[in-house]
Amino acid sequence: MPEFEIQLRDIMLYGRHGVLPEERITGNQYRINVRLHIDASGYDEFNDDLATTVSYADVYEILKQIMSVPSALLETVAVRFGKAVVTQWHNVKSGEIEIVKTVPPISDMIGEAGVKYSF
Repeated sequence: MPEFEIQLRDIMLYGRHGVLPEERITGNQYRINVRLHIDASGYDEFNDDLATTVSYADVYEILKQIMSVPSALLETVAVRFGKAVVTQWHNVKSGEIEIVKTVPPISDMIGEAGVKYSF
């Protein structure tokens, strides 16, 4: 079955997620990648209607809203996003979100930490 993959890549958003109290106060910068797989079997070269696909702008707005709600776990944020997307668009067959904390609060660590969720 043919499909499209709608992508949002390297989105940078601020959030107050984490287990430590200071993470909820100061927050962190997050890099986010999203991939949504939608059924493309009904498309042809004459279909040019936004209503038949998924708008990246609308996906971004959902992502911003989900990221604005503080959570202890990035896993919780990822699941909330996945549920919101499949509720909004029934043509989304599957998807993936990767949320990366760009400056994790781990002493002496140089690098990033994150979670990837497939739905």
